[in-house]
Amino acid sequence: MRNFFNCCFGLLFLCGTSVFAQNYPVYNSFYVNPFLYNPAEALTEYTQIYALYRQQWTNVEGAPTIGALSVTSMMNESRAGVGGKISSYKRGLLNTTDFSLTYAYGIPMGQKNWLFLGLSGGAISNTIDMTKVSDPNDPAIANYLANNFQPAAGFGLLYRSGSGLNVGIALPQMFPSKFNSDASFNSTTVSPSDNVFVSIYYKRKVESRIVSKSKGGLKRSVKTQEAIAPLEFYFNYKYSKFGNSQFEFLGKLNLSQHFWIGGSYKLPYGFTGNLGINTSRFLIGYSYEPGNQPQNGFSQGSHEVILGLKLGKPKKFKRVAPVLRSTLVKSPNEKHTARFQESTEDPNAINQTTEEAKKKYYVVIRMFNDFTAADGYKRKLIGDKFNAEIFYNPADKKYYVHVLETTKASEAHEEVRNLKTYTKLKEARVLIVTTK
Repeated sequence: MRNFFNCCFGLLFLCGTSVFAQNYPVYNSFYVNPFLYNPAEALTEYTQIYALYRQQWTNVEGAPTIGALSVTSMMNESRAGVGGKISSYKRGLLNTTDFSLTYAYGIPMGQKNWLFLGLSGGAISNTIDMTKVSDPNDPAIANYLANNFQPAAGFGLLYRSGSGLNVGIALPQMFPSKFNSDASFNSTTVSPSDNVFVSIYYKRKVESRIVSKSKGGLKRSVKTQEAIAPLEFYFNYKYSKFGNSQFEFLGKLNLSQHFWIGGSYKLPYGFTGNLGINTSRFLIGYSYEPGNQPQNGFSQGSHEVILGLKLGKPKKFKRVAPVLRSTLVKSPNEKHTARFQESTEDPNAINQTTEEAKKKYYVVIRMFNDFTAADGYKRKLIGDKFNAEIFYNPADKKYYVHVLETTKASEAHEEVRNLKTYTKLKEARVLIVTTK
């Protein structure tokens, strides 16, 4: 009887055409919640909760169904993130339930790039539907149900660029699947390369900015909301040593910040359509695979729904504070009579001309009407280890306290951003000084 029981599980294993390992399902909504595959994706800006349900091959008896619930969050003002996932994967008589906890850590690679590492660990359980078993008193079944818990672990890494490019690799099953065991937690053979998930995707954030809008004949400055660029692209490769590897290409078009459509193609499986609605806190997505997959007339299609919820305030990733140019010891500079104008130029748009070379860029902190107040504030900044100096502008009879003088606009604008981010000098701004 035990041999017959093992044979049944072998048949279940061989018929799993929708997975790249018998115990690891395929998710169409990976682009919404990449943590489903890669534990390195646990460092999310908000606390995020996702619930997913997938019905594969509708109207086919014993067809796979998947339910998954995940939670991820960055730990505020740190470089760490945590996550958890529980899923149930049912196909035929077999039902696999797994639970895992994840710890992820981010390493800044400059000011706009990151490397994330994630490790997950937990347990996996395989059970059978006793209502579909002809002889529930079979000793082999009783032994299986008593010894069906095994360890589960996964590892992932992700490189994220400020340009929107992301490259990740995940090993979702560090321990091989074990369907019939003499004891729980005795599957200690590590086989991380049985299943490998590689992803390359482009998803770029459009940062908020100040724009001018007219209303009722009046112009006012308005800060736009941070958003995602209209186009996203994904390429995945799922490798399985069991012979069901897949390539997948997906494109997503954000018609607005609240609605998207998309489509993907799996080699050699077929097409999938996607759409979704997104608000500031809630998300719902839907995926559909036609019924002609894997062959014509096989089923009435496959459906997948994902719900998402954001909680709390956005978390901040802790970075090493940059070396501020305004705090470095400098040699005395030659003084010039100057006329001032506020700079609103983009440093990347400045043309390098002969006239431009006569300009100097100053990071100004505060302006005063009299010298005594300006000098007192200058001494305070010097006490805080800043290179403070004073300019007097005869045109407006004002005294300007500044902390950096440079001929490069990019350096001045970068210093302003760093001062506003890492110090209390939130009023820092750039002034252009034209020398005579």
